[in-house]
Amino acid sequence: MRRSTLHRYLKRALIGLPILWIMYSISEIFMRNENDLSLQNHLEKDPGNLKNSFEAKELKVNLNVQQVDDKKVNLDVQVPVQEKIVVQGAVKGNSQQLDKLSALGGTLVEKKSPDAYNGVELPVFNNQLDANGPGEAGQAVAVNVKNLSEDEKTKFNRGWTDNSFNQYVSDMISVYRKLPDGQGPVCQSKAELFKTRQQEVSVIIIFHNEAWSVLLRSVHSILGRTPEHLLKEIILVDDFSTKEHLKAPLEKYFNEYPKVQIVRATKRQGLTRARLLGYYISTAPIVVFLDSHIECFPGWAEPLSYRITEEPTVVAFPSIEVINDETFATVANPNVNQNGIFRWKDLTFQWQSVPDFESARRKSEADPIRSPTMPGGLFAIGRELFERLGTYDPGLDYWGGENIELSFKAWMCGGSVELIPCSHIGHIFRRTNPIKWNSNIGSKNSIRVAEVWMDEYKNYFYERILYALGDYGDVSERKELRQRLSCHTFQWYLKNVYPNLEIPSRMKYAGEIRSFASPRCVDSMGGPNDNQPAPKMYPCHGQGYNQFWYMTETGHIMQDEWKICVSANNGVVSSVSCEQSSPIWRYREDKTLEHIPTGQCLTSGVNDDNITLTSCSDSKWQKWELQLRRTDITFPE
Repeated sequence: MRRSTLHRYLKRALIGLPILWIMYSISEIFMRNENDLSLQNHLEKDPGNLKNSFEAKELKVNLNVQQVDDKKVNLDVQVPVQEKIVVQGAVKGNSQQLDKLSALGGTLVEKKSPDAYNGVELPVFNNQLDANGPGEAGQAVAVNVKNLSEDEKTKFNRGWTDNSFNQYVSDMISVYRKLPDGQGPVCQSKAELFKTRQQEVSVIIIFHNEAWSVLLRSVHSILGRTPEHLLKEIILVDDFSTKEHLKAPLEKYFNEYPKVQIVRATKRQGLTRARLLGYYISTAPIVVFLDSHIECFPGWAEPLSYRITEEPTVVAFPSIEVINDETFATVANPNVNQNGIFRWKDLTFQWQSVPDFESARRKSEADPIRSPTMPGGLFAIGRELFERLGTYDPGLDYWGGENIELSFKAWMCGGSVELIPCSHIGHIFRRTNPIKWNSNIGSKNSIRVAEVWMDEYKNYFYERILYALGDYGDVSERKELRQRLSCHTFQWYLKNVYPNLEIPSRMKYAGEIRSFASPRCVDSMGGPNDNQPAPKMYPCHGQGYNQFWYMTETGHIMQDEWKICVSANNGVVSSVSCEQSSPIWRYREDKTLEHIPTGQCLTSGVNDDNITLTSCSDSKWQKWELQLRRTDITFPE
């Protein structure tokens, strides 16, 4: 080889070496970032596979890349030195979304440099990856309070007071705890089918003063059990919490999760308006609304996304499993046989066994179950459908009625509501709500729903609340929405969606059974779930409910919601199934209620709340005021 040619090759090699080194260094950075992201994804998907000594929180701190607007990765590369890259001020959503959010009273928390949270301490919680740890696989955790120290007893009791569930036990359980697969064989056989039609989902969770471990477990159950390509984002909406752990500590914790965003309400909004804060900043074609005290079972998301992608007019909700409020035990039932209904007495959601006509329609255990109504805490809906249906009624305050409104308008305006039996999500059902509202809010919301959607059938509800409508606001815009969508009548809904609802059209008396002797009324003291307790005397509250009674022309005194009838035997008054009761009462001109078989009269206790049968007399303790059903309004059949 000639000297000049060799010189030329050496010169090119020397020039090319730095370029190769730069290319190699850049590739190393991308490789390292991919490995770190892969580690994060693996941890989110199945943290239990990692060694128990690892702490997930610390592992995630090592991420070097953060996505901006879900489209690109900004790398500030200095070759050959490879430094960690931190993107500050990353905000999801375009300016139009942010303006809308601000107008509604919300702000989006920016992602920050980890240094911004120096000195912020996280609450103590269990983030261990221990397959044998407390509560793993949904097992119960029992605490003997007697064995606790005084300080621990105080903490135990405070957890119940603050949350109406056992926070002490929740804090013992890892936020990464695993749950068993709740799907039966038929649903498992559909796994590949569910993958054929899918769209991304945005998960929106509203919280107010939620317990730290419960909220984190809710989020990690979503991150760990949702396919990466299916989960667009999780939006946590803070409805003006006052607990310190939900401020900077929460921001610090989720600052390292690109798919988790935090929105803060600038004032107390209530559930429906807070959900809209999250909705207007979300971006996926399917929106999933969840409560903040839930745990998703494996395979929860795919069936929901599949069904809505297959039929965009469906509002879908999962099979909701109970997380025990005391032990946090939970298990998914693969044999789903319930759907949702409402009752005349308060227009609230109730469960019923799937009626025969719906069971006959379904061909498989995996088939959706049509449901007249849906629960409000957990459901999925396509963005286009939610918009077309007018999202939520802006006049609904805080909480209650929004699920019934959405159920009615979905069915009546061209859509449907379905329970998806292959999707399972656990939920903590609290015995009391620790969040206190004005006691009339639920009734006001239900009246708005009735005014817009129930036509003359609303009168069955109004008589249950003794026509105490109050000021329920202007509903003209919602009525215009119904007209614009050319929705069906409520009679159509009853005939085609909820045909097994009994309509109490032929009643002579309707209202309270009020004593002349004292300001007390006959109260059923509960329903069939309370083992049909005997009716008692209770101070009249004027709200209907357990003090609302029908008396038929044939002599039944009944609460048709529970099919409970007032009966008597050997002087003892009781509640029995109306199917077991014959017509036995007569309301006489002297205001007594005569028990026809014995000729005795219904008698209020003088010194107690008992109701008995005694010989008829002129005693004021045997005088009762019953209201004839109003004839100036229509009660359609």
